[in-house]
Amino acid sequence: MTQQLPPETRDNLPDVPPTLSAVAKLAGVSSITVSRVVRLPAQVAPETRARVERAMRELGYVPNLVAGALASARTNSVGVLVPTIDNSIFADTVQGLSDKLEPAGFSVILAQSRYDAEREDRMLAALLSRRPEAIIMVGSPATEEGVRLLRNARIPVVETWDLPATPIDAVAGFDNFKAGVAVAKHLIAQGRRRLAFIGSNDPRGTRRWFGFREEALAHGLAEPRRLILDRNAPGSVAANVELPGVDAVFAANDAYAIGFMAGLRKAGVLRHGPASEQPVAVIGLGNLEMGQLISPSLSTISVHGHSIGRTAATLTLERDGERRIDLGFELVLRDSG
Repeated sequence: MTQQLPPETRDNLPDVPPTLSAVAKLAGVSSITVSRVVRLPAQVAPETRARVERAMRELGYVPNLVAGALASARTNSVGVLVPTIDNSIFADTVQGLSDKLEPAGFSVILAQSRYDAEREDRMLAALLSRRPEAIIMVGSPATEEGVRLLRNARIPVVETWDLPATPIDAVAGFDNFKAGVAVAKHLIAQGRRRLAFIGSNDPRGTRRWFGFREEALAHGLAEPRRLILDRNAPGSVAANVELPGVDAVFAANDAYAIGFMAGLRKAGVLRHGPASEQPVAVIGLGNLEMGQLISPSLSTISVHGHSIGRTAATLTLERDGERRIDLGFELVLRDSG
């Protein structure tokens, strides 16, 4: 039997979401015209269509594409938005939430933003158009439009892999800033003094950089170098990075770290001994299986991805209790640093 989301799900959420008639009124057209823009845009004059689309954006209106559905109909689906499926860093989270939701009778609709803010808004609108029972996303919305879309939907929204102070509805994740602090503390305790950070400029990676940088400066070290790399091809790009004079690197995730180590290995820098014998220490984040198999094995921040997924699913199904859950992280030390 499908588990029903409790009635109080919509308590303390915004008032009635924007309607098709509200869009029509704001755009100065009929409801039929708005409906045509949604379903048959080619049949509407470009100027009129632009006016209607502008009104839809302003109101945060998302058309209902569930054909023939009544207002009270249930879709028994949950929309899940991740940055990418190109590498497996988020796979445990998706698996965890699926393990919790599917036995309760909910299907998972997966979309990816590819770290692009405009695409993220489009994907959120596409997911919401299917009238899911909830939205679970990695991180927080990148734009105000994304925030408005989610608030106006008046359904459970769970942000993951981060820990914002004031989530839209609920959050299950970890403190990325503290993760950066933990890595810097460890490297400094090892005697490393010339630090660098490699990764993309996405919000979560940037928070890791801020924590890493602040801890280094607090210990009187020079400001670490920061290299912003292509987030859509982390391994291949990182393999070509050269950081002369650097003796320790924190990579924003394991994919960057493994790629960077491939470059060090090619240059003959890496050794097969313990971390203390490595000319350049390398630490990643994500605890990917590949990091355990390479030589030297990769030190990393282990994130409880599966637990994040299961907790996020629970937060969509239950409304009682804490809505901001810190699942923490662990520094896993191996031979690379």
